[in-house]
Amino acid sequence: MTEINEHTVPGTDAAGKENVPVTVKPETAVSDPKPVTWEIFTLLTLSFIAAAWYGFGHTSILEVVDPYHGPGIGLTVTHWTLTAAVLLFARIRKTLKITRDGAFLLILSLLLSTVYGIYANTVMKALNLPVLLLSSGQALFTLTGHNGFSPLSGQGLWEGFRRYFASLANSWDVPVRCMIRRKKNGEERQAKTGQVIFGIFAAGIVAVLAVNMLSSADEIFSGMLESMAEQVQHIDGIFVARLLLTFLLGMLIFSHRAGMLREPVKISPVNPGKKNPTVIRMVLAALAVVYGLFAYVQIRYLFAGAESVKMSGGYAAYARSGFFQLVMVALLTLCLIMPALVLCKEDKPVRILSVLVAVLTTVIDVSAFFRMHLYIDVYGLTTLRIVTLWGIGMILLALIAAAVKALLPHVRVCPALAAVILTTWIGMNIMNIDRVVAENQVARLNAEIRQDAGQIRESSGWSVQIAALASDQYWSPDYYAAFEKIEDGQARSDALGLLEKRAEEKRIPHIARDIRYQERKRREITLYDWNTGWLRIPGNK
Repeated sequence: MTEINEHTVPGTDAAGKENVPVTVKPETAVSDPKPVTWEIFTLLTLSFIAAAWYGFGHTSILEVVDPYHGPGIGLTVTHWTLTAAVLLFARIRKTLKITRDGAFLLILSLLLSTVYGIYANTVMKALNLPVLLLSSGQALFTLTGHNGFSPLSGQGLWEGFRRYFASLANSWDVPVRCMIRRKKNGEERQAKTGQVIFGIFAAGIVAVLAVNMLSSADEIFSGMLESMAEQVQHIDGIFVARLLLTFLLGMLIFSHRAGMLREPVKISPVNPGKKNPTVIRMVLAALAVVYGLFAYVQIRYLFAGAESVKMSGGYAAYARSGFFQLVMVALLTLCLIMPALVLCKEDKPVRILSVLVAVLTTVIDVSAFFRMHLYIDVYGLTTLRIVTLWGIGMILLALIAAAVKALLPHVRVCPALAAVILTTWIGMNIMNIDRVVAENQVARLNAEIRQDAGQIRESSGWSVQIAALASDQYWSPDYYAAFEKIEDGQARSDALGLLEKRAEEKRIPHIARDIRYQERKRREITLYDWNTGWLRIPGNK
């Protein structure tokens, strides 16, 4: 029989107000001392299948052979499968709590994982991974009753962030407990997982010391060990590395997902209380003075176009420099204003200074946008420039939200802000950035072709421009349709030929240790890496 005790966690009422007690019965959750259940064992199996699919089904993991490709439909399938398993088991255990914000985050995370199976943009895949992990974790913690606060509120985001990293290490003992056999009467043996793990570690140390001393005492024994070491050198190191990666990744995935089926642990909410605002006032005042001087320079010299002898390289170079630094300054300022408003929301000088700093930071943000706009006019779009433009817009929106929060401290702006940021990020992924970048660069090339109309130009004269067309991703399936729109026939042929050459390079390793290794790597991309962008390659349809 399972002992019945009630556990209370923070919750929300029908009106959306927080700190409403929610009762969770632990008979519907997994308790640590209990044996491993079939749900936990199923999650363990699915996690290791997903990790093995990644570790052994990936074309370029652990070796620099294909640096311009990343996970595709394999990540989509594994994410959907593991998410469905957690929701199903939570439903069986009657711990599933469907909330509006939780369902919203779940849908966004599923859409974001679907992008991996559609497009091939490597930069966005790398940037999407932490967003996918945190958003899906936040959604599942809410839907399984662990996070009682609104997952998009400031308190809910902070609680979910703490729960996420705590969950990565709370179930590593399960594989050992799976191997513990039971007695005939059904009682579990009196063995602790910690002692087993410590015993393995201690046995390894003792064995190493004994082997070292015995090998120095007997030449025949030492020669036998050397022969064994030579045999070990013939083992495929890549295979061993993939095996270790599979174990590590499988345990991280399992531990995170299994933590959602355990009894919710109460995490105390952040209670700022009455803080001394003196330090915060002084810091905000100093920022206001510095930002005020910077805003004066931007308004007079950058926006108004006034020349100055201090402009290194002239006005054009001055206007196109420093936008990344300005974006970071604006972002760091946000990281200062938001905690200040939480810790000292009742202090009027802090709120006034926060509004002033937010307004002056807006000038910095607009300056960064103006510089980026001029830079794009000269060099065209790339993936990072599109992401930067999005980041500038979101920082501006966050500054407005911070100013509203300072003026109206009881207004909840974080849920709406978080929803807009996540929604626009996923929208930016769905719009196919590779196609947008390629079409922008092709339009710039066509404009140059029309400008040089009537002039004879050698094929080699287009080499720099054509190479620049594919400089963003080196190669992408989505470049083909855009490059076919190049107006000059020779330039179009050269551009498509460049794509074919780079596509072939992706299938052959640049560095091969032996013929067997090279032959093994001469293959098409595996299913894990595959995405629907490959269907848009001429000849693959």
